[in-house]
Amino acid sequence: MVDINSAILSSDEVERLLSSFHEGKLDVEQTDVIEEGGIIKYYDFKRPNTISREKRRMLYKLYEATAYHMSKEITNYLKTSVKVNLDSIDELSFGIFKNTCPELVFIETIKLKPMQGFGCITIDLGLCLSIAERAFGGQGKSQNEVRKLTDIEVAILDDVVSIILEKIKGAWEAFIEIDWKVSETAMESRYLNIASDAEVLLLVSFTINLDYSFGEMKLCVPVSSMEYTLEKFASSNNPSLSKEVSKESAESLRKLVKDLNVIVTGVLDETSVTVDDLINLKEGDVMRLDSKITDDLKITVEGKNKFYGKLGLLGSKKAMQITSYVEERPDASH
Repeated sequence: MVDINSAILSSDEVERLLSSFHEGKLDVEQTDVIEEGGIIKYYDFKRPNTISREKRRMLYKLYEATAYHMSKEITNYLKTSVKVNLDSIDELSFGIFKNTCPELVFIETIKLKPMQGFGCITIDLGLCLSIAERAFGGQGKSQNEVRKLTDIEVAILDDVVSIILEKIKGAWEAFIEIDWKVSETAMESRYLNIASDAEVLLLVSFTINLDYSFGEMKLCVPVSSMEYTLEKFASSNNPSLSKEVSKESAESLRKLVKDLNVIVTGVLDETSVTVDDLINLKEGDVMRLDSKITDDLKITVEGKNKFYGKLGLLGSKKAMQITSYVEERPDASH
């Protein structure tokens, strides 16, 4: 048994310890470790892992699909091509997140109904200015100088954030009914105050690409506010679910993907040419392809060869009739 008396420092020992510390004589090394069951484990306070790997994987799939829906709706709103990509899902303390935010950044504080607490969405101000310019009929080019938004520009970004929140709501509706609303808007990171510095955040990072500009958007929600939702989310993917819950999940997945747009391309053929031949090409030249005119043509989906088909007409427009799947085609040379 430990001798309690020997474990307690005397007043003289405490004074010497403090004196050595202030004078810089005490060799103290910062180690982020925790002791668990007699075993020392390192703990990263910048990126604390409170969410399991399985839950993180499920969240990634959820927000990846949500990014596609954001792309579609923001494209319709701005009348230009917009692509939203999910970059990462991380955990870190609010203090670290706040310190890494630029001084000027567009911030929408979110009331996380019916959960407790607040979250936020941050968007690079340069991207916000490009979005506003595009909404006013411009090209939406990258801005050389970052400035605060005007009231009219803020109204446009409010609409964009409303679209984003609506798509997040749709993604979660199979697991929990949420009604997240913007409560405050700011453009300086010093006004960001949704949690204590030590509280752990779930940080979902996206990249938004316009035709002539791009930037980052981040969704931050305290993990403590999401605990019940994450448990329900994880259990809904458990094989022991009732048929009714499984049916709801399948219907939610169908809703997530049914309106996704994919690029389908009919490829006449491919061939290789030298740079010299390519430079000397002129109108009227004939380029010989590798396939025969009787061969089926490739049909790609998002750049990947998925089908083969024959070229034809449908009314007054060119069309391709699918004749086989790639995996079903016996001729490996294709």
